[in-house]
Amino acid sequence: MKKTLLAFLIAYCIIPTAAFSDGIDFIHDKKFQEVLDMAKAQNKLVFIDCYTSWCGPCKRLAAVVFPDSAVGEFFNSTFVNTKFDMEKDEDGPSISTKYQIRAYPTLLWLDGDGNVKHKVVGGVDPAGLIQNGKKAIDPTPGILTGMKKMYAEGKRDADFLNDYVGTLNASNEKYELVFAEYLTKLSSNNLVDPKHTRTIFNLTKDIKSPGLSYLVKNKDYYANLVGADAFNKKINQIAAKAVSEAPRADDKDLFQGAMDLLKANKAPDHAEQTLKLSMDYYTHMNDWVNYDKNATQYVKKYVGKNASQLNDIAWAYFLNITDEGQLQKATKWAYTCVNTDNKYTYNLTYAYLLYKQNIYKEAERACDYAIIRAKEENANASSATALKEAIRKSLEKK
Repeated sequence: MKKTLLAFLIAYCIIPTAAFSDGIDFIHDKKFQEVLDMAKAQNKLVFIDCYTSWCGPCKRLAAVVFPDSAVGEFFNSTFVNTKFDMEKDEDGPSISTKYQIRAYPTLLWLDGDGNVKHKVVGGVDPAGLIQNGKKAIDPTPGILTGMKKMYAEGKRDADFLNDYVGTLNASNEKYELVFAEYLTKLSSNNLVDPKHTRTIFNLTKDIKSPGLSYLVKNKDYYANLVGADAFNKKINQIAAKAVSEAPRADDKDLFQGAMDLLKANKAPDHAEQTLKLSMDYYTHMNDWVNYDKNATQYVKKYVGKNASQLNDIAWAYFLNITDEGQLQKATKWAYTCVNTDNKYTYNLTYAYLLYKQNIYKEAERACDYAIIRAKEENANASSATALKEAIRKSLEKK
């Protein structure tokens, strides 16, 4: 019976989303001028999704196009990405007036001074969004073709390679070999020239990138150039990418390399990031012994009474762990969630954990509370109803 119920839960319950986000990483906590300043400092364009809450095509972009992995890879490395509700956000109405936005969605690409470099009105698919992004940075066709010809003919000076590797990246083409060659051409003067050091920063995206050792070695320089927060975010992203790739590649060295990178960087949040990424890795490796060790430390040091995070972790225990002591620990966490924020999903997680430990009466009461909360929240209570029926049958057998 419990196997049948578990299959139902996996199929119908809200399971916490994966830790790795492949789509566009939008900035939500900065004002318009702050975003422009960031773009100027990083020598990038700003990409703005100008939307409204009632716009259907806007919602499709947010749900289907922006989360696309190819879109995220291109836009996160090429632009400073943000979005504003044209009718509600603090800067939205002024942006709408300044750029004469009359239809939604409108997609804008601006330079650091706020000048429009490209504009699209209406929805697009992932391929169309990438193509428009390329137009924003390379409005003149044929530039890359010409650069490839010059490279093939032997042009190798540092300034040319800087432009070439940047254009390859902007065109979503492989650039790693040219990037490695470019680094060998840089003089000591080049290595303190923001034109070149920003290129190294922007194009170092992978733990195996030839630019990573330069970033780590020159942390203080980059903290001054792009800001300590931006530098640490870059290192965390590189580490997270390595951890996400390690299980798929069956390469534990990638995971260990990410852990070593976080430790060497010594960012203020490096200990927290180490635990979070370890939990992600051991989840994908189905190693619940090591998951439990890291999750226990993470909850103790960083989660506190954050009900959302605590519930996600407790739910992972329900789905994957059978050890009695560990389940009891997760049940206490779930109970904390209920007492911190009495939501339907938190009551439901608590009920599941009790049921898995054969604590049927208390599980039944938790189900009743969950159903009451579901009605108050206008949520679908089918999972709680199914669980309650399973509890009833288990009690009948006793």
